[in-house]
Amino acid sequence: MGESSAAINALDRRSFLRAGFALGGAVAGASLLGACGGPGGSASGGGRKALSIGTVVVEETLNPMQEQYTTFQFNAFDSLVRQLRGAGEAEPRLAQEWTRKSDTVWRFKLRSGATFHNGAPVTADDVVFSITEVLAEQYALASLIPSVKEVRKVDATTVEVETSKPDPLLLSRLGQIFVVPKKEWESKGAEGFAKAPIGSGPFKIESFSVDRGIEFAAFDGFWGTKPKASEITLRYFSDPGAMASALEAGQIDAAQNLGAETIKTLANHDDLTVATDFSGNQNMFQLNTTKAPFDDVRVRQAAIKALDVKALIDTMTYGSGVLEDGQLPVEGVLGYSKELRRPAFDLEEAKSLLRSAGAEGAEIEIFGMSLYKKLYEAIGAQLKAAGFKPKINAVEVPVWVKTFRAGSDAHIFYRGASYTGIFDADRPFSHVSSSKKPFVEDAEWDDLMSAQQTELDKAKREQKLVECSKHLLDKSYVLYTYGAPTVGAHRKGVTGFDNSNGLMLRLDGVAKQEG
Repeated sequence: MGESSAAINALDRRSFLRAGFALGGAVAGASLLGACGGPGGSASGGGRKALSIGTVVVEETLNPMQEQYTTFQFNAFDSLVRQLRGAGEAEPRLAQEWTRKSDTVWRFKLRSGATFHNGAPVTADDVVFSITEVLAEQYALASLIPSVKEVRKVDATTVEVETSKPDPLLLSRLGQIFVVPKKEWESKGAEGFAKAPIGSGPFKIESFSVDRGIEFAAFDGFWGTKPKASEITLRYFSDPGAMASALEAGQIDAAQNLGAETIKTLANHDDLTVATDFSGNQNMFQLNTTKAPFDDVRVRQAAIKALDVKALIDTMTYGSGVLEDGQLPVEGVLGYSKELRRPAFDLEEAKSLLRSAGAEGAEIEIFGMSLYKKLYEAIGAQLKAAGFKPKINAVEVPVWVKTFRAGSDAHIFYRGASYTGIFDADRPFSHVSSSKKPFVEDAEWDDLMSAQQTELDKAKREQKLVECSKHLLDKSYVLYTYGAPTVGAHRKGVTGFDNSNGLMLRLDGVAKQEG
């Protein structure tokens, strides 16, 4: 039930840069990647004013099948449907309508008039090719559609998707699979296509540099509402501190994924607006219940009660983190329950539980990637106050990735969880019994997970997700902490800048007023 090898390889390939902001802090390095304008020169302006947005979410390739939840995918390409955070139902995109023919077969009717940037119409052949190619080559996006068994053309404008089992998240998953022109891909190959990508989204890609960023231009042939800006440059920065300085200096109009310290440092600028949102990064810590001392539920309860998470949120995120209140899903994620509450912070009770289990002075290892060492140290200090003897093992990202795959013998493992566009409790739940050395061996838990993963009735499934949360809480399997904020900011006069989607920015609604 864990991450696929394709997804983990993607993490390894990017050195997990995107995860470097779960604490709202900065990764190492202060150089400015896009210091001298956009990747392809200055924008011409035109009727809709051009603007520049800074980001530290750097892409190594513009292959839309080999990346997950990126700005370039959602703006230069399009999917059959789209279901972003907060949307109760999927919205039509390249598919104008769809029906569920059976528990495992969905039929999609394509929109008339949708074209690629080269003028070619989007056809059923393109849709079938795009999904089957992702699966055949096991690109990174394959990990999002593991249930897809077959994609077939019914006629020139109709496609069917068949799954191996009922999949309640299929529409959300398909909302992140982007359609490419079959002929262009086959003629150029994956590498050639990534150098000159052609999608059907509201923006065309004019230029790209792994050192400087991406230049987008509005696609006038887009089937839907036209973008509000004629041109947008997405400028790459290697450090959020340098990006904040560029924003203050007026070199960029907006910034995505700033460090938490900017909540404080930019607050006094009248010409800047700072926003903090929970957008999908979670600091998920799991207790190893297969070995001492956490094979004893009292010791697990002691660890949970020993954490003053509100203090961690104040210290690490300037109060902007979102409490994991006795459950992994936070508010805004399907499966969150207002009825569940985490055990109250109680240091004396934690000490008492540890004594009753005969585990005072228990030596425990906290294992995770070095990006979050400060958080491990803060948690370790609180556990030490309760009577544990913690050891911090903060390793480089490739080592963490390797351990994630192979399994760990640590007592507390930083698993993390990113919703990658699917704001559903299944995402963090899938980590609980994952890896080659699962920290939980529990048949009842496995049954609860299986039940929610095939339930197509949304209300019934939501209740089953809550039952999963209750089980985790009763068994004290998880060391609850917080969901991390994503910090963004924009200059006065910029409208439509939405930071709530985290790693991905929707650009079509962003604009800058004249003057």
